[in-house]
Amino acid sequence: MHNWKNSNRPWLNLVAILYPRHSILRVGQILAVASLWLSVSSQAQTPWFRDQAFKEKGAIGVTTMLQDSKGWLWFGGTQGLYRYDGSLMYKVSAPASVQSVAITALFEINELIWVGFDNGAIAHIPVINKVSSPSTNEIQDQSTLSAPLSLWLPQEGVPTQKITAFADDGQGGIWFSTYGEGVYIWKENRLYQYNQADDGLAGDEVYTLISDPKGHVWAATDAGISICSMKNMGKKQVENISIEEGLPDEIITTLHLDSDGNILVGTQDKGICSIDVHTKACTVITPRWPHCAVTQLEIFGKQEIWVGTEKEGLFCLNTALIPAIITTPPEACQIKALKKDREGLLWYITNKGDVYMANARYSTIELPFNNIQAVCIDKQARKWIGTAQGLYMETQGKLTRVLPAKHNIISLWEDDSGSVWVGTFGDGIWSLNAAGNINGHWVEKDGLSNGSILSITGQDGHLWLATLGGVTEMKRRSNGQYQLSNLPEMVNKYVYKVFCDSKKRVWFGTDGQGLRVLEQGGIKHYSTVNGIELKTIYSIAEDTKGRIWFGTDREGLFCFDGVNFKNYTTKNNLHSMSIIGVACNASGQVVVAYENGFDLLDPERVDHVTFCDVANGVPLSEINLNGICKDPQGHIWLGTKKGLVRAADFQEYFNDDPQPSIIDISIFLKPIDYLSQHYFSHNQNYFTFHFTGLWYTQPESVRYRYMLEGLDLNWTISKDQLASYPNLPPGHYIFRLQASEHGNFDNVPETTWEFTIAPPFWVSWWFLLAAITAVTMLTYRWIKNRDAIHRREALLNKEKADSQFAALKSQINPHFLFNSFNTLITIIEENPKIAVEYVENLSDYYRTIMVYREKDFISIQEEIELVVNFTFLLKKRYEHNFHVKNLVPHDQIGFIMPLTLQMLLENAVKHNIISTAHPLIVEIYIENGYIVVRNNIQPKIRPEVGTHFGLQSLQHRYQLTGQLPVVIEKKNHFFTVKIPIWAQKL
Repeated sequence: MHNWKNSNRPWLNLVAILYPRHSILRVGQILAVASLWLSVSSQAQTPWFRDQAFKEKGAIGVTTMLQDSKGWLWFGGTQGLYRYDGSLMYKVSAPASVQSVAITALFEINELIWVGFDNGAIAHIPVINKVSSPSTNEIQDQSTLSAPLSLWLPQEGVPTQKITAFADDGQGGIWFSTYGEGVYIWKENRLYQYNQADDGLAGDEVYTLISDPKGHVWAATDAGISICSMKNMGKKQVENISIEEGLPDEIITTLHLDSDGNILVGTQDKGICSIDVHTKACTVITPRWPHCAVTQLEIFGKQEIWVGTEKEGLFCLNTALIPAIITTPPEACQIKALKKDREGLLWYITNKGDVYMANARYSTIELPFNNIQAVCIDKQARKWIGTAQGLYMETQGKLTRVLPAKHNIISLWEDDSGSVWVGTFGDGIWSLNAAGNINGHWVEKDGLSNGSILSITGQDGHLWLATLGGVTEMKRRSNGQYQLSNLPEMVNKYVYKVFCDSKKRVWFGTDGQGLRVLEQGGIKHYSTVNGIELKTIYSIAEDTKGRIWFGTDREGLFCFDGVNFKNYTTKNNLHSMSIIGVACNASGQVVVAYENGFDLLDPERVDHVTFCDVANGVPLSEINLNGICKDPQGHIWLGTKKGLVRAADFQEYFNDDPQPSIIDISIFLKPIDYLSQHYFSHNQNYFTFHFTGLWYTQPESVRYRYMLEGLDLNWTISKDQLASYPNLPPGHYIFRLQASEHGNFDNVPETTWEFTIAPPFWVSWWFLLAAITAVTMLTYRWIKNRDAIHRREALLNKEKADSQFAALKSQINPHFLFNSFNTLITIIEENPKIAVEYVENLSDYYRTIMVYREKDFISIQEEIELVVNFTFLLKKRYEHNFHVKNLVPHDQIGFIMPLTLQMLLENAVKHNIISTAHPLIVEIYIENGYIVVRNNIQPKIRPEVGTHFGLQSLQHRYQLTGQLPVVIEKKNHFFTVKIPIWAQKL
């Protein structure tokens, strides 16, 4: 049972249930209640428009837009052309001649975006376009497309006046209009012009073009409409429609093709009219248009027309009702462009270059009171709103109180005659006529099972009331009075919902006792379906195919097709198992309401589910239990704590999932033409896929799932837009990509790309056959000689290594003596006393060398000791002009070949200037398993001729050991030699 006490719905609080019994109001009391009508203001119905902050993203001066066949949005303006994916702006580079010229028209023909400029120039760019990496001089959040705009230069030349629009007649002709030079058509590689003087065009100042289903092109001018066509051999035809033919205004500012193939016309002073393309008959839609010039038109479904104006912003007209005006933020402005995209989003651009977007399927009405408990939209599109503070009626933005605040309204329903029935909490049921006057009032003493009416329904003059005490039937007699009786099977049962379906069955949703249905005079009880125990049923609805849908408080959603029940849970992608309300729109989609949003379930799309909340452009607050209804146009309305939300059903298809798209494919980071190339060699096997999921509703929520069939066993789910596959083996592969805005990937769109990597020639059948034959012929000889060959090779390798190693090691002694004697000669000439000391130290040093020369390896510390002694000898000559920085730790362990470091010190002295102005600094330190000797490079003016024997010998000696190589580097003004260190002697 529902937790009434903790409920935030005051009409369902059992503490307040007093079961009051009221007497029937006298006529005077009825009039007194009726006189309590109170008019208050109400905000207009509007979608939630969001500023796209294009200026912050670098798109300044935007004036026009287009959505291409792949789903990308393109924006043009005074600063160039941009492609937009919902997050990033991709700038299109342009030829110098049009870089500073405003873009005035965009159109797609044959996967080319055609761009018209203010100076008459025309260019185009492919729809499929790779993205280049942003350069450092570009603004944040902006990249560029790899292909630039290409100027279109026909032989006949291009106009010199502003390009205002393009059109495709579907017969090979590309049309474009100008403001001052009429209309042009490019057909069969020739350019033709239609103008006023030569061809009878209504006017040369053309605002826009549109192509009708017959392939005729309509041009909007300052003197009416011209319908242009071209027969064979370049024969031009023009038919004009003006005020004489029924146009309400001479100046036609915009044209739009509706869903029936007729032309919707916007004018300068007379609003909007419609023209039948077959009869050319004109129907004025706004006979008394009170606003300024129409600049843009967009249509949703068959009844809702969005109108952009020259000064007053945006309006919305519902042609099935009294025209309803809907203002949109910001304040009144000029609408330069208006576009419906394939997600059902409405975009508009102002004369200031600001870009706004809203999901036009979802709109709100904010009301001056909270907690809407019941909603009913009558046949006149008036909104009846039940609250804990009485009943209100909203018409064209005007809100009127119908029943006073002492009545707590919890249910509403309109019958076939247009009367509205009002269920209250504790005060029975009221009947109001279409004008809002009270027809009658019934309470418990009149036969109601209980005075709290939770749900109302009816057919053919019969009413069924769900109450806290059971179900009451109200039958209308011939005299217009009602006879009340209580359904015996439902006495003393709490019933949340009562619903009459198209088969005249009456369904009852109970509190804790499942689902019941009255059919052919008997009641059938569904307490368990598909093994699931049914308890509390909050809501029931019927779709266009006669299926019954009902929502529960814990078991999710159920569908009954007359034979079988199907259960929908969070495993079927429902948002929650606790359902507040269920309603079916005119298209057969099911709206499943929760406290924090609603699901839009489409049974015909394999039970596709889309969750709608504030992130999807639906600014919802908490939805109430009885606050859901369908209006006469098939739209669903939801009552919330803060106002009304409309989930519109325009009965046209919209994308409710991100559309996955492969942007670029690279092999070894080099882009390929993936549209035509699908076969690759065995060494073309490092693939990188760059992709996106276009979802302008909420781009930051998109997640991706991809798999490379032929390699991957499972899907990879990621938010990244890159997938890399290195070292792919030969085979056939299919890259599969899906995108989802809610993390569920069931029944979402998918794009694929197939390719094949060919095997190398050495695994082909002919090569394998040849190899097997050769192996067979050589096998016997190989087996016979392998032992002898192995023994001979081992002996030769050992002798070779020993010989090379001994020879290289012995070469160090004459090399060292040669350098030492040269140094001694120099010192003897300059300072004989120092020479004596030098000879003594040299003798001691050489004695140490004689000890170490027989060893293959010595410890790091022994080698450092040699360096210290050798440094002493060198500093006697060069004094403070020569420095050795020994940074090797005292406890450093490891082994190197003897005399290695002293040889490197010798080379540094030999090949560099050493003076007071140019001191030589040698550093010795440990780095990543190497002992490093580094000196600054300051070459002598006359370099000494070297044999490079020392360094080559050192490299060869270490190479023979099979360990890490010696590293020699000369860069950044330093000469560096890195000697590997062994942890132990080899």
